[in-house]
Parts: sequence; structure tokens; C-alpha cells
Amino acid sequence: MGEKRIMLPLFVLVALFGMGSWLGVNGIWMELPLTISSLPEAWSLPSYLAVTFQVANIAPILLTILSTWKPGKVPERPIIQLILAVQIMAMLLLSFFWHRTSIIGGVSHSSALLSLSFFLAMCNTTSNIVFLPYMAIFPMQYMTALFVGMGLSALVPSLITLVQGVGGSTVCVNTTVVSVVNETFNRSEVVQLPVESAPVFSVAVFYGLMTVLMCISAGAFGLLLVLPFVKKHHVKQLHSLASYSESEDTKKPLKDENGIDSSCESDIPKHIDERSRLSLTPQQQQSKPMPTLTFIWLLLLEAFICALAHSVLPSIQAYSCLPYGKRALHLSICLSNIANPIACFIPLFISTNDLKWLSAKSLLGTGFSAYIVFLAFASPTPPFQDSALGEVLVVSLTN
Repeated sequence: MGEKRIMLPLFVLVALFGMGSWLGVNGIWMELPLTISSLPEAWSLPSYLAVTFQVANIAPILLTILSTWKPGKVPERPIIQLILAVQIMAMLLLSFFWHRTSIIGGVSHSSALLSLSFFLAMCNTTSNIVFLPYMAIFPMQYMTALFVGMGLSALVPSLITLVQGVGGSTVCVNTTVVSVVNETFNRSEVVQLPVESAPVFSVAVFYGLMTVLMCISAGAFGLLLVLPFVKKHHVKQLHSLASYSESEDTKKPLKDENGIDSSCESDIPKHIDERSRLSLTPQQQQSKPMPTLTFIWLLLLEAFICALAHSVLPSIQAYSCLPYGKRALHLSICLSNIANPIACFIPLFISTNDLKWLSAKSLLGTGFSAYIVFLAFASPTPPFQDSALGEVLVVSLTN
């Protein structure tokens, strides 16, 4: 049985739905160059956020335990609706209250930003284990659309922040200065004074735009639930075969000439197994099981890389980048989130399955990470601080 062609409207809806997966966390991270200078945590704000995001992983852990304890009893659709609704509400509240602070333990903290970030992070981390099972109702080719949408959750905020800018550049503005000469005579003159430029739009406007994007994602999911042409693309699930066989229990079993029951073999749609076999590449069909030591090494490698990328480096990013200026931090954050989706296309053109090649790339990335950690320890006076080379290096290595 041939695969159906991809329907573009459905592909777009799935991509927009996937965009809501990590939009909240990515949006908060993109605004760090502006929020750092306005909130009491200052350069420590990325560290507070990194801890907040890690604690939020309790949500997917609990959901995984519940799914294991009650398999098949956790409904994806209501959870997805809750995830999208909470993100919309949190983003909307951020646009109004992101700058609000509270005194905790005698120290001023960004209570609004950190608490709302926690709820957004819980939703984003949970989306990983909920969105994928939901997509099982669609043909396999639409999984690509979901991953495209997840890439958009980083790419779109990055492009918006690039347009927004961080300000900070000094421009000369004509200003009229009035000086008093005596009681009856004042003298005025026009002089040029240095003024620090402002971003194109404020932090509140940015979070407002993120709220709009979240509403678009939620709207796309709503359309996926109700549009008739979407329902026509649903595929039968393998677990439905169990209910199918249960409904056939009252029927008389079929016996072959040897007296063996062959009803299940004849009733189960044969194209399912055929499609599963044909979906594998020739290399996959001939591949051997992965050695246990290789599997363990890859797991450790992935854990190490994830710890660097999602915990260690983000928490010290302000200390490694801000000594070179706001622009360095801004470009490091934005370009890294643009590079991430682009890097996902590399395996389509270059084979990355070789273990030695993966280990060599990981070693190279570890070297770059070590330099970034060194810059953080050397802050606020890292090497090449007063030259363009230092800014180029820190921006390049963080991407």
C-alpha cells in the first residue's frame, strides 16, 4: 500500500502546533540581554533561570511514572490543551508583570519572572512526552512537521529579538542647553550629547508577541481536532487491534486443515507489517544489534552534552559574554537558537553514525565549552576584552 502524499495545510497546522512546544522557555532566554540590566539578580539571572528550568522537570517525571503505572490511562489531548492554555496565560502575565520583584529572605528577587518561568518550563518539558504520542494518529511523514515546529519555537523568537535589538550603542543627539548669564539674560546653545540608544520595542511588547504566537499554536491544535480533512488523515493505531480482536471473540474461530486457529492471522491487516518493513532503509534492515558498551557510551555522551548545553553553559552565559558588551550576549543567545534548527539538517547530507566521528565532535565541543567556562571564571576581565577578537570568539564558540 502506497503512502499518501503530504497535504500542505495539514503539514502547516502540525508545524504551528509544534511551535508551542518550547516557545515559553526560548522566549524568556532570548530577552536575557534586556532583563538582566533591569532585574535585581543582574548577571546571576541566567543561573536562577537554569535552576528553575531544571526543577520544572518534575512535571514530565511524574507524568512518566503515572503513564507507567497506568498505561493507556493518560489522555494526551486534555494535557496538551492544558499545556497550551497555561503557556498563554503565563506569557500574558509576563508581558505585564515581568519586572515585579519581591523581598525574599531580606533580598530582592524577580518573583514574577521566576515563578512564571517555572510554569512555562513545566509545560515545555512535558510537551516532549505528550506531543509525540499524540502525533501517532497521523501518518509518519507528518512527524517531520512536528520537528519543524519545534525548531520554529527557537527560530521565531530569535528573529524577533534580532529585530528588537538591545540598544546600548551610543549616539549623539542635538540638545538645547540653557545657561543663566545674569538676572535679565539667559543664553541658549545647541550641543551634541551622547545618548544610549533604546531597543526597537520593549520587553513587555516582546512577551506580548510571544503570547500571540502561543495563541496561534493553540489555534492550530484546535483546528487539528475539529477539521474534517484532518480526521481523514488519521491512521489506525496498532493498539486498536486488541479491541478489534476482543470484538471478534463471539465469532467462531477459523481452523486450518491442521486444526490451528488462524483467525487472528487472517483478520489483522497485513499492510501494517508490510509498511513497517518497507519504512526501513536497506542499511536498517541489515544492521546488527548495537553492542552494549557502545550503547552505554552513547548514553553517557548524550548525558554529558545535555548537561553542558542545558545547564552548565546557560547558567554562566552572562559571565562569559557580558564583559564583551550587551551585543555579545544578544548575538550569542540569538544565533545559537538559529544554529540549532539548521544543525538538525546536517545528518540529511552528512552521515554521523560513526562512533569515532561522534566522539571526536564531542571532544571538540568540550574544548570550546572549556574556553567558555574559562571566560566566566576570568570575568569581569577576560582575555581580549577591549578588542573585536574577543567578541567574535565568544559569539562563535557559543554557537
